[in-house]
Amino acid sequence: MTQQTGTARSLLDAARELFIALGYDGTSIRAITSRAQANLGAVTYHFGSKSALYEAVAESVMTPLRDHLVGIAGSGQPPLDRVEALLRGFFEYLRVHPEPARLMVQQLASGRPAPDAVSRIIRTNHDTLTQVLAEGQTDGTIREGNPRFLALSIIAQPVWLTLVRHLLQQTIGIDQDERHTRQDLVETTVRFVRAGLSAQLEARR
Repeated sequence: MTQQTGTARSLLDAARELFIALGYDGTSIRAITSRAQANLGAVTYHFGSKSALYEAVAESVMTPLRDHLVGIAGSGQPPLDRVEALLRGFFEYLRVHPEPARLMVQQLASGRPAPDAVSRIIRTNHDTLTQVLAEGQTDGTIREGNPRFLALSIIAQPVWLTLVRHLLQQTIGIDQDERHTRQDLVETTVRFVRAGLSAQLEARR
């Protein structure tokens, strides 16, 4: 990802705020340049088009999450411990950095094709977890099953719980902004995933 400076940086920051709040279709080039205090042609000059700027925003939002998870996956811990660390890392990252989830909500609502950068990063995240699961199956610590589908089941939990956090608070009173509630939610999810993946627990049944 290219490091942006000056006007390009201002445009990227303004566009990130607006795309996340209003979505692609709800955000105009005029609104972006006005917030960035740039002239109307600045988006075309620096990025080429509104869609290219959206791609740059999506990449800037999603790349740090990918790098965070790849770092955890390479920690050298046993596979099941790395899966737990990845799950905790996913939850914690989305708690501190809500932009990926918010952008995802707008992306899903729009029905637009995912930007290439987002597609690449999602594939990397999925492949990273799949590889860890496959290593655990090889050494006998993780149960049998298609590791690609197991990875989807694991990733879905922090993503879904983050995406619907406000709905859960309004409907069933689970407030993820409350520290003890969130800790309990994460711990329960981690225990559930570990128990579901453990080859030892599966063998006892």
